Amino acid sequence: MSEPIPFDIVAAPEDEPLVLSGPPGDLTGRVALHNPGDVNLVLRDAGLKDPSGVLTILPLRHTLPALVLRPDQGRVVPLRAAVDPATPPGEYHATLELAGRSRPAVLHVVEVFDLTIRPQSLVVVNRPGRAQRKRVVVTNRGNVTFSIGDLGDVELKDDMIWERAVRVAVEPWAGREDFKIEELVVAVLRVARDEAFRVGCLSVRSLAGQVDVAPGETAAIDLEITLREALPSNGRYRGRAALLTQDLELVVVSSSEPAVPAEKAEKAAAAPKKTPKRQGGPT
Repeated sequence: MSEPIPFDIVAAPEDEPLVLSGPPGDLTGRVALHNPGDVNLVLRDAGLKDPSGVLTILPLRHTLPALVLRPDQGRVVPLRAAVDPATPPGEYHATLELAGRSRPAVLHVVEVFDLTIRPQSLVVVNRPGRAQRKRVVVTNRGNVTFSIGDLGDVELKDDMIWERAVRVAVEPWAGREDFKIEELVVAVLRVARDEAFRVGCLSVRSLAGQVDVAPGETAAIDLEITLREALPSNGRYRGRAALLTQDLELVVVSSSEPAVPAEKAEKAAAAPKKTPKRQGGPT
């Protein structure tokens, strides 16, 4: 800490609070300083305290950049502070200790909406009408609670659309020498536009209904994903579900399993299992 100074070097009136604002991890502000003495003053740090005990103050070595104030020199310097990342948005009152003096400070903590999703991509098989269960893990790294429910319908697009469009569009031009590149581009775009209508749809719902995730918490969310209609089996299809501020990618791939109607699969699962008979008698 800096050595105590016998006079106040903050230029603002004593009852005027210093203001810092921003996300919890990076609150910033400015303070006007003035050296009324006749010797150089060296300032290296400042301290932020919360007498109420509401805040968890995190130390930052760069709270105040080291500086030298010559006699009668004034300067406006930046301030930085940090509190616990989960601190809710709002106005908080604290005390800033600078050069042996205490000044009131007001902290305006802003909203931070930050989450991570793992995995960011889910793979489901091309089995229309069959509900498939998948799990995602969501972590709330912000300072506000959010809720996750059903993701609704997710439109799918064919991953191979451009490859197929180029192939279909280029074949009629094979061997021709009297074509312009602009005409070929238009042909590819036209085929791609027509192919784009070959899409499907996934229905995505949360098995637990609405799930609330508080700041700092991690929640595992089980999803039920159903392909609404049949898609060509030799393709790969991709869609994106909006999960708050992030995207969850969904990829539909061909299944190597034989197609089994949903009713037969349910009957087979419900049927009693037969115990195989033992052959022969005791030896």
